[in-house]
Amino acid sequence: MLRKPSSCFFLMFIGLVFFLSACHKSTSPASPDMGYAYFPIYTGMERHYWLDSIVYHDFDGSVDTIHYEAWDRIDTSYVDNSGQMVFRVLRELRPLNDSTWYRDQAFTLTWLPQRVEWQVNNLRFIPLIFPIQQGAQWDGNAYIEANLNPDLQYLNGWTYTYVQVNRPGSLSGQVFDSTVTVSEVDDSLQSSTYAFRTLSLAQYAKGVGLVYRHFIHWEQQCASYDAQANCLSLKPRNGVEMILRLKDTL
Repeated sequence: MLRKPSSCFFLMFIGLVFFLSACHKSTSPASPDMGYAYFPIYTGMERHYWLDSIVYHDFDGSVDTIHYEAWDRIDTSYVDNSGQMVFRVLRELRPLNDSTWYRDQAFTLTWLPQRVEWQVNNLRFIPLIFPIQQGAQWDGNAYIEANLNPDLQYLNGWTYTYVQVNRPGSLSGQVFDSTVTVSEVDDSLQSSTYAFRTLSLAQYAKGVGLVYRHFIHWEQQCASYDAQANCLSLKPRNGVEMILRLKDTL
């Protein structure tokens, strides 16, 4: 039976607009580059990825690692009730030792002049804002009421930041002229009573879209206590790690 990755991780892809007008001998200044080229999006667009899923089990300390090929395809688009263009993405997975593709999930992408919105499992994220500028920050989880759900509290307090903008990049033998990296969260704690690690970052390439994503979320609860209720030891890790890397575009 196929074991699907269990995390909210997420996939995303960008587009471009440029205008330059002239009147007589004078030329008006060019419109600023909003960075739309980092997110091309259109019906029929396909992307293939390598996906590594690592699941940590605290009940016995075991670690399950599964390597997949992921296939994302925008199969349709529509205008929602607010008048925004929405694209539906279908994801299929195939374990590397299997020739059969399995439907994993569907999610939606909404492209707006100021931002991209990504909705998956009834959770809405803001993975990108425009214009794309070095150091710009935003609350990418603003739509998620993390405090109301204990299972989602780890999503609280993230600050998305553009940390590397318009940088050359390479990945798995592929070379990209210009990339942007988004640091979404990088937090950890190690103590005698509790430990956790939460990391999420994404990289996009101009004309391509999402090329890399790394997500980690695990925690360690106390395993045993002494007579004074002091923690004696921690359980093994419990959580997930996901690594998504672009294989090719179609």
